[in-house]
Amino acid sequence: MRCEGTYRPTARTQAALAALICMLCAAAAQADVNLTDLEANAAAAQQTAVKEGWQGSVAIGYLQTTGNANTATANGKALFGYKAGNWQDSILIQALKASQEGVLTAENTELDGQADYNLDTNNYLFGNGDYLRDVFSGYERRTSEVLGFGHRLVNSNTQQLDLELGGGRRQTRYTTLGVPDDEEWVERAAASYLLKFNNTSNFSENLSVVHGSTNTLIQSATAITANLVGSFALSFSYTVTHNSNVLPGFKKTDGITAISLVYSFVPAAPAAPPQAPSGTPSTAPAIPPP
Repeated sequence: MRCEGTYRPTARTQAALAALICMLCAAAAQADVNLTDLEANAAAAQQTAVKEGWQGSVAIGYLQTTGNANTATANGKALFGYKAGNWQDSILIQALKASQEGVLTAENTELDGQADYNLDTNNYLFGNGDYLRDVFSGYERRTSEVLGFGHRLVNSNTQQLDLELGGGRRQTRYTTLGVPDDEEWVERAAASYLLKFNNTSNFSENLSVVHGSTNTLIQSATAITANLVGSFALSFSYTVTHNSNVLPGFKKTDGITAISLVYSFVPAAPAAPPQAPSGTPSTAPAIPPP
């Protein structure tokens, strides 16, 4: 987590956060959740939809220091997945805001959506779209659209490893005046790995490389998640982003360390059929006896 600056939430923001926490606590009482089966960490793999229907997770982190240094950082992530038949969709939303002595020092927003069509148990086609706004890294807006093929190399009760390869287009608008917008063909390679230590904790690593003629983007997200109680878990993550080519005045590598509270939900398990009374047949005969 970037600990840079003082961010003082307004009364409206505090009220919204309080309302969100109340809704999450109310939903937790009815949620039927297994964090490791869901791959719940919001920084973890895109392949979240493990049951039919909607599922996902929300992570919120906040750090503030006062005294000799007034700094604050807030970060949030939300990961939602939907599975229906051979289709499996997910969307990741994440945001970061940091300030120091009342001056904004970091602010970015990213949306990443993916739709998968499973050809069989281990192979799938995908379409991926990504949007980034990060003016402190020089990007007014950067978007990409990629189509490709994915293969599940490892798929067991404790480990999962997915590999993806595709290609598409990337559009970039820079914050520096006079620098023209850029659009280019790109190739994308990605790997997502999940290791379940036990029923309450897991490790995940997501690595992606997007290569174009003007810039190669490498991003790594490493996370450890441990269940606290019910639908809530604690997540420790470290994300590194590296651009091979940046505008003058900007650094090529950014790192974010985050400790977040994670809430997760999955579809409720279907109700078990009623048990027949002891000594009676479980199903009635099609034709009653004479």
